[in-house]
Amino acid sequence: MNPFAPVALSVEGLTLETPTVQISEELSFTVSAGEVWGILGPNGIGKSTLLKTLAGLLPMPRAGSVRLFGQPIDHWPRRLRARRIAILLQENDPGLPISVHETVLLGRHPHLGLLGQPHFEDLRKTLGALRVTGLGPRRDSPAGSLSAGEAQRLAIALILAQDPDIFLLDEPTTQLDLRYQRLMLEHFAALAHRKGKAVVMALHDPTAAFRFTDRVLLLLGSGRYLVGATPEALTPPALASLYGTEVVSADSRRGRVFDFF
Repeated sequence: MNPFAPVALSVEGLTLETPTVQISEELSFTVSAGEVWGILGPNGIGKSTLLKTLAGLLPMPRAGSVRLFGQPIDHWPRRLRARRIAILLQENDPGLPISVHETVLLGRHPHLGLLGQPHFEDLRKTLGALRVTGLGPRRDSPAGSLSAGEAQRLAIALILAQDPDIFLLDEPTTQLDLRYQRLMLEHFAALAHRKGKAVVMALHDPTAAFRFTDRVLLLLGSGRYLVGATPEALTPPALASLYGTEVVSADSRRGRVFDFF
């Protein structure tokens, strides 16, 4: 990674909890432009809550801070923040009764002028997002007519059209077939490594995390966590501690592959 890349997102001393889960205790890490981070942990450990906190969608917790390009996340006006950071949530809203193209165009809203009319660049990025997600042939279809996998790709297309500096992705491969799982993860990795975007994504598959991320955050429970470069941190002992089951690994042409017992 580029040692001179600007810090896009910084977390300092974050103690985060819900009424039932202690997510982190004094968690600190920084995400630089051009990096892909993976967040792994068992169901219910708080990955979604952490991502929403990083996006500024939840009140700041009792301890710690989140900074977006050096400024506290809650100091950013919502419209300006939406130009710099986008989040893909698990609970996708079915949306308005409009077409696929019109839905993706909504991602350009933070960039529109006072009159709210899209310009050439807005249409170009919208069409590009449709192409990347394979939804070009469905552009005139009602958004509500899509299958579950297509609806997930639509949600991805919307944040791609938004074109932020930081992507926060909550299980982006949910509902996707194997082909689109690979294509979408490859695309986000390319946005980071070639375009200087910062990408943070919650993942369940450690093999995908090993292949597509540079650094990982493992949420171990009871506020404990492990942060490190992916090859060093994503090991069978660490994953066994994370998921409570025996893990083995093997190296393949594409990288490390993990299996569970």
